[in-house]
Amino acid sequence: MKFRLGLVVGFGLGYYLGARAGRARYEQMRRRLERLRDSRLFDRLQAAVELSVERMRPEEPSDIPLHLVEQAAR
Repeated sequence: MKFRLGLVVGFGLGYYLGARAGRARYEQMRRRLERLRDSRLFDRLQAAVELSVERMRPEEPSDIPLHLVEQAAR
């Protein structure tokens, strides 16, 4: 119950402070995120994450029956 209360209070506080910051602050944060996404560092990090995910993916077919996989997808 404490977690839910903290979550609601945190959300409310964040909403209030975000509303007070206004549109100018929002635009400033959006521009910074855009510059970060366009940077080479971001591209390198994205490629590294994609490569590590590919390496973790099993190459052999799974031993899990197909009907169980289909049920999990629902």
